[in-house]
Amino acid sequence: MKKTVLSLIILLLCLPPLLAYDNMQKIFPVDSEVYQAIKNLYVQQGLSLPSATGPWSAAELSLMLEKIDASALNSAQKSIYDFAVSELSPTLDYEGKGVGFDFTPELNLEIYAHKDTGVAFQGRENWIYGTMDQQPFLALDFETWAANNFYGWFEFDVMNSYKTHTPFGSTKLATNIPAFQNLSLYITDLNFNFPYRAFVSAGGDYWTVQLGRDRVSWGAGQTGNLIIGDNLMYHNMLRFTAFADRFKYTFLASVFPHPMNYDGDNWGQTPGQELINEGLYMFLGHRLEGRFFKDRLGFTLTESIMYASENGTIDLQIFNPAMFYHNLYYRYMSNSILGFEADWAVMPGLNVYGSLVIDEFWLFETDWKPGVNSQGFPSANGFILGVDGSFTAADGLLYGSAEFAKTSPFLYLRYGTNTSQNKGQYGINYVVAVRHFHAQDGASIEEEFLGYKYGGDAIVANLNVGYKVFGSFHVEGNIFFMAHGTFDKDTCWTIVGNGDGTYPDYNQLQTPTTWHPTDNHTDANANSRNSVSYTTVIGINGGYTINKNLSAMAQLDFINISNYGNISGQKASDVQLTVGLKLTN
Repeated sequence: MKKTVLSLIILLLCLPPLLAYDNMQKIFPVDSEVYQAIKNLYVQQGLSLPSATGPWSAAELSLMLEKIDASALNSAQKSIYDFAVSELSPTLDYEGKGVGFDFTPELNLEIYAHKDTGVAFQGRENWIYGTMDQQPFLALDFETWAANNFYGWFEFDVMNSYKTHTPFGSTKLATNIPAFQNLSLYITDLNFNFPYRAFVSAGGDYWTVQLGRDRVSWGAGQTGNLIIGDNLMYHNMLRFTAFADRFKYTFLASVFPHPMNYDGDNWGQTPGQELINEGLYMFLGHRLEGRFFKDRLGFTLTESIMYASENGTIDLQIFNPAMFYHNLYYRYMSNSILGFEADWAVMPGLNVYGSLVIDEFWLFETDWKPGVNSQGFPSANGFILGVDGSFTAADGLLYGSAEFAKTSPFLYLRYGTNTSQNKGQYGINYVVAVRHFHAQDGASIEEEFLGYKYGGDAIVANLNVGYKVFGSFHVEGNIFFMAHGTFDKDTCWTIVGNGDGTYPDYNQLQTPTTWHPTDNHTDANANSRNSVSYTTVIGINGGYTINKNLSAMAQLDFINISNYGNISGQKASDVQLTVGLKLTN
């Protein structure tokens, strides 16, 4: 009884900051430190992981925080808890009648240096501290809270374009200074693609609706997630989430350019601003999460489709929040995918998790079963297994993870309206496009996997360990290994056979592959790929908060790639260094 009373007193003392402002609809991004703080507290208290379906509203994160037994926290855990509470309490520059407003300028100076300026390490996507990490030189963030239920965000970024006059990494030294990336002045390198986060949202204590542009991540993976990864710059989306103590439901609709706008011989080369974006290409998914066995087991079921319509036709039943998409049977208009995720709190401080995605599979002896019939459809699936540890040491958090992932070659790939897919013919893939504009080169299409960022045909292992004091400093080390076969996001889908020579033999197309038997949209020499590519990365990074307005960071990575480009004997290696200073108001 005494323990219960003490717990209530401590909880009441901690909660007032959360309740100081009634509007709890702020949307926290997928890389939010608040979520990471709550996640580590869950692991340390022997709870299954909090919902890994981001982004999250302040109301949802506050509900997660209520699960924490405040009376059982040691001093280090209490500081993590207090950090989360403070971040969930908005400090507004202006409060009027029924409205709150905040303006946050942020200045980032980053310097990049590396050893190998060859093509293997040109482009931000080929840096370990890559596209999703590099910070804009100047970010002007505008936030608005209206009444108790509405929130808005707009981010104005002054930065370099994703594509520049001379490629990022083509010089040994570079900066994020606008128009001065490779230490040469090119005004045309200024970025005109902002905002990357811009949306409005509405919600209550147990629900959120978000409309606009933001990043999305579904899953607890450290190296990526299987249905929606965090590797896309943004989603143009409508998201609805309803959450409670032990259950959560999410519906997401995210729209992308239809491949018919950039297919053909010049794959991805769009006609600039004159492009008429025809057709409809849309991801729709619903995701149901539950927590069981006294919050020690978490289980998630996800079903989604990629919906494609050349004339923009919309069948309204795809918006049914309780629909089973696999039973729509729109093979020439949609590609469905099914995902399962689970995590188990083995003991306080240790959690194991796993996820499985099924893109294509066969239950019966049909004409399409791979490896049996001469015209089989290839199976496509992937899984991730991992263990997550979190403990307190001194005044901070000691954490670590180990993860293993494997994806089959044809995962995310499928034909469109023709099962004999050739170069330039689009498929209904879980490969999506972001349209990008450069003042000199015009508009272009940049494709990425919607799910696991390394795509199919990959075996990945990752080991991570770090120490962190939230709001103060952190240091982290990481070892990454990947064996990747010959398949990539531009590989054309093909029928596979049973070894009779009519089609590629399915039994020879297992991860990781050593040959590329199909066409490829962007590589005319893809058939010459003959080896598994092996990538090893050893890295260390850290950050330090100098004062409440100024912080510093550094990251050093050693990269080695054997059989680069899946060509036997071809090698590439690099040493990459990033240092940065951040000034906020």
